[in-house]
Amino acid sequence: MGVTTAYYLWRDGHSVTVIERNSEAASETSYANACLLSASRALPWPNPSSRSMIWRALTDATAPMRITKLFDPALWQWGGEFLSYANAKHYERLSSAKLKFANFCNDELQTTISETAISCGYQRDGLVYVCRTEQSLAAARERSNWVSKFGSVLNVVDRDAAVAAEPALANANIRGASIAAKDGQGDSRLFTRELTAWLKARGVTFQFDETVIGIDSVGANVRAVRSTDDTYPGDVVVAALGPATVQFAKTIGQRMPIYPVKGFSVTVPVRNPALAPKRGGICEDTLIAYCPLDEGRRMRITTGAVFAGFEPGRSGRFTAEDFSPHRTHFESLFPGALAWDDVDNIEFWSCARPMTPSSLPILAAKGYDNLFWNCGQGHIGWTMSCGSARVIADLVAGRTSSFDLTDMQRV
Repeated sequence: MGVTTAYYLWRDGHSVTVIERNSEAASETSYANACLLSASRALPWPNPSSRSMIWRALTDATAPMRITKLFDPALWQWGGEFLSYANAKHYERLSSAKLKFANFCNDELQTTISETAISCGYQRDGLVYVCRTEQSLAAARERSNWVSKFGSVLNVVDRDAAVAAEPALANANIRGASIAAKDGQGDSRLFTRELTAWLKARGVTFQFDETVIGIDSVGANVRAVRSTDDTYPGDVVVAALGPATVQFAKTIGQRMPIYPVKGFSVTVPVRNPALAPKRGGICEDTLIAYCPLDEGRRMRITTGAVFAGFEPGRSGRFTAEDFSPHRTHFESLFPGALAWDDVDNIEFWSCARPMTPSSLPILAAKGYDNLFWNCGQGHIGWTMSCGSARVIADLVAGRTSSFDLTDMQRV
């Protein structure tokens, strides 16, 4: 979020300084995410069946969503607001807002890549959402009908058509799929680091290995940002801090309704390209996501949504068991495609996604007249990165927002 925000502010003619606590951009939430641009499937997390999902998250250790820190006061406060949205009325309102915003953001990302000529493996030729059972295929039809109300298109197809779209599924026991022709994929880490280099070459300043620790203010205006190394005066401040937003907000007397939701990814060399998928997708039955990277030489596999509270460090804590579902479920779809025995070249990763109760982002000024917040994009930060940045640039400039913010997360 920080780098794309810098791009849109630079495009408006601002002199921009980015303060980053790591030695490189994209070293946390964007480091090894799913790399899918899944706007057509961007439904809100709170829904009428959320209460039953929470029970499973508490009692089933194999569930994709798990709660492991039940007695965290921050989770209870967040969860109370989350459940207030878990009804039909709010689900329709939030579905409309999130799907329309995600599609707006996908278009903005495509425009940014076109304008900068950044190479990051970007392609927007569709994703395949695989259904292994009749139950998940029926749910896909319901989802297709639902998202079509808000301008998204998911085409539900039978097994033969699914294999035609993704030939590597020929050996899998599947019933069909939904195909999102306007969704896409790309290496989000590479995009972010390439955009960083592009901006540095055009005068944007990046201060790496510095952590923001506070602000200096006069009345309703922030005058400067203080880091561990220096103080940076500025006319406008944008906080795009991912999961660290909550701690920073507390230091300046603000509250942000964000809770960290941990996800797990593994990146594995491809052994047999003929057996590996050529485009990204998600299994609707197991909720693993996969995406080919480096022109098909590596495969990113992600799954998991664990409410484990705030954890220190760049990468969250994990064990080998956290990645067992990745191999099991991927192999059931694409057996023999990956080099699981090439352990020296397999990369494991865990990070926290900054989720809001509504699962819509926070794009607003709060606390100070010139302090803007760009945060809470959650599990689809890559999808929402450029659209969120464009909206923030609009707000900073005093323009009417390019997207209607009425139903964004309240602060």
